[in-house]
Amino acid sequence: MFAEGAIGIDPDLTWDEDGVCHLSWSSPNGIRQAAVDPVTGRLLSEPRLLWAGTGLAHPEAPHLYARNGWWYLVIAEGGTERGHAVSVARSRSVSGPFEPHPANPILSHRSTDHPVQNTGHADLLELPDGSWAMVYLGVRPRGNTPKFHVNGRETFLAGIEWADDWPVVVEDAYDVPPQPTSFTDDFAAPDLHPRWVSPGTDPGTFVRSANGDGRTGIALAAGRAPEARETRHLLATRARDDEWQADVTAPVGDVALVVQIDDAHWAAVERCGDTLTARAVVGPFDQALGSVTGVARDTPLAIRAVDISHRLSLHNGPDRLELGYLDNGRLHALADLDGRYLSTEVAGGFTGRVIGVEALGGDALVAQFTYAVLEPGAADTPAR
Repeated sequence: MFAEGAIGIDPDLTWDEDGVCHLSWSSPNGIRQAAVDPVTGRLLSEPRLLWAGTGLAHPEAPHLYARNGWWYLVIAEGGTERGHAVSVARSRSVSGPFEPHPANPILSHRSTDHPVQNTGHADLLELPDGSWAMVYLGVRPRGNTPKFHVNGRETFLAGIEWADDWPVVVEDAYDVPPQPTSFTDDFAAPDLHPRWVSPGTDPGTFVRSANGDGRTGIALAAGRAPEARETRHLLATRARDDEWQADVTAPVGDVALVVQIDDAHWAAVERCGDTLTARAVVGPFDQALGSVTGVARDTPLAIRAVDISHRLSLHNGPDRLELGYLDNGRLHALADLDGRYLSTEVAGGFTGRVIGVEALGGDALVAQFTYAVLEPGAADTPAR
């Protein structure tokens, strides 16, 4: 929906008791609101300032909730980095005036050693049993100052209790069990699993099933030229763990196994002919870090992320990225790279690393892709 006259970011829609739809958004001077036609996007009232926040930088991401005769305006403020915070104000009317929570911000990990930082962009929700919860975004920085996060913004869960009709965050209200993230995909299914994404395009535009004649796999249409820096047809999955190993078996065609933040911050193992090359692109720098020839085409290319953040050093990044291939199930590294160069603190952005495969120059066949979580301290043992 395009709403002419609503200049800003983070639009949010809510409907009042009379069925009127209200658009709220973040403007340069605070949270603004106007009645809107949700079908056409036409503003039905003049934009008005709802709340400028508590005085922290960049009040943004408004959400409005009705409860017990009150309207609650939940925002993020403090900037999206280490100062990020969740603040709340309330009013008897959806259009204000809003009074701030006396204990604002109601959630922030700034200036603490909590492993989750940059907390903000919260949503409240009422559960079927009448209790309330909060989901919010945060990151997990590691390494030495200023610390580096590589998996982007992640979603976290907290409980909400109510005191004097104000929300109170209970961070340890829920015990969320770990979810399995390891997988091996031989692409035998007719459709790609939803885990597969492609930055800037749809995987369906360049991936097709190659199942048949007793084999399984996918065919990748030609991606970037081997010397190019910008991915074109990268089939990727998101990195979700501190320590992991990814490998790909691609018996036909030239390919690259890539871990990247964006087109200016990535590392890869590239196979062209019988030569494997470990390559890194960081900003304007583009360098081959190591190579080997005579490697069979059915040899899996591999990248491993090893957590080094716990080591005593003034120069620790979040992890070490090892680039190479598998030899009898063990990673043979051609080179390694400090993971800080593929972190948000260096590259910018919010979405974190992806790991994937791209055909170089011509079409290629991918038979199998594995992403495996490494147990702490298991960097020297087979991950398969």
